[in-house]
Order: sequence, then C-alpha cells, then structure tokens
Amino acid sequence: MIPTPRLQIWLRFCSVLIAIAVFMTTSSNAIAAERRPVIPANGQPILGGNMHGSDWRDASNDSKQAYCEEAFAAFRGSAAQSYIISHNIQSLSPKGLCDRMDQYYSLEEYADDRLGSAAAIAPILFADTPLGTKY
Repeated sequence: MIPTPRLQIWLRFCSVLIAIAVFMTTSSNAIAAERRPVIPANGQPILGGNMHGSDWRDASNDSKQAYCEEAFAAFRGSAAQSYIISHNIQSLSPKGLCDRMDQYYSLEEYADDRLGSAAAIAPILFADTPLGTKY
C-alpha cells in the first residue's frame, strides 16, 4: 500500500511532534538529575533569596556555601551570564560567589539588600577585586 501525500504529511507532522515531546521530557529530566539542592550540615538554617544582608552575615559557612551552590547554578543557567566577557566572572565558582557576596555585604550600605540581588550584582561589582577583600 502506497501512502497518499496527505497521509505522508500527517505522519511527518506527528513524528515531529513526538520527537519534540521526547526531547522536552528528556531535557527536563536531565536538568533535574544534575541539580541537587545542597542542605547545610549540622542543621544550619537554609538561606533564601528574599533574606537580607544581616541574615548573610549571621549565617554559618555551611549555610552560605549551600546558598552559593544554588545561586551559582542559577547564574550559570541564565542567559545574561553569556554576555559577560570578564574572565573573572567566566571563571567564577560557587566559592568565589560566596567571597563576592562577603565583599558585597562588608559594605554597610548594602546590608538591607536581598540575597537574590546580591548574588546577581556582587560578581559583576567585584569582578576585579582580589578574593578575600573586605571593606
């Protein structure tokens, strides 16, 4: 039996839809498998993007590192980071992000800023300052 041209078009359309559905399902599962939330050790509080600089300053290193792991994954997954050409930002790590946030919150005028804002601004603002710098 020879399929009619209309049937051939319909079959191709269906196969493309199925391929797209499989691709979308596979991609989201792969991303979910790669990202695992980091929970701070010893029952330390979990930091969130809506918390403020005072919460950051009071948090343990484990809590800070856990937040930076998640914020770093979000930063690397954002389209904006691909436009940044600074080597210091392109070579950023979760530990480096934590250091930049420490620098950010060492300035008193940023104490009330939310962690989510600091995670976005600090790597750019302090891209050219030496790690470990406090003001």
